[in-house]
Amino acid sequence: MNILLATDGGPHSEKVSEYAVDYASRYNAGLFVMYAICPSVNKEEAYISGKTATQAIKMKALEKRVSVTTMIEAGDPAEAVIRTADKIGAETIIMGASGSCEANRKRPLGSVSSVVAQNACCSVIIVR
Repeated sequence: MNILLATDGGPHSEKVSEYAVDYASRYNAGLFVMYAICPSVNKEEAYISGKTATQAIKMKALEKRVSVTTMIEAGDPAEAVIRTADKIGAETIIMGASGSCEANRKRPLGSVSSVVAQNACCSVIIVR
């Protein structure tokens, strides 16, 4: 079983990553941690942020003896999550309800999580 954890390194990432690591541990699943770099941002800064975010989660996963792979993907975040889930054969995608760059916090779901939930070909768990 493969699980894809999509992270943006934002303030809610800690809770989402803890959930994903516990979930992967419970089901003895492989955890793939991905960070998407939006086309409109500074690529070098985003890569450093992505590396920092994914490595922090990797350390948590390894502490719980969860097999983990990190990756940084470029492109629209929702499309990158869906594409990566297909590529790795994910059975589940785990992500936060809204990301660090979501402009409208009054909506129940962020735009990325909403698009992923509507279009992914596997189960999607959205953590609040």
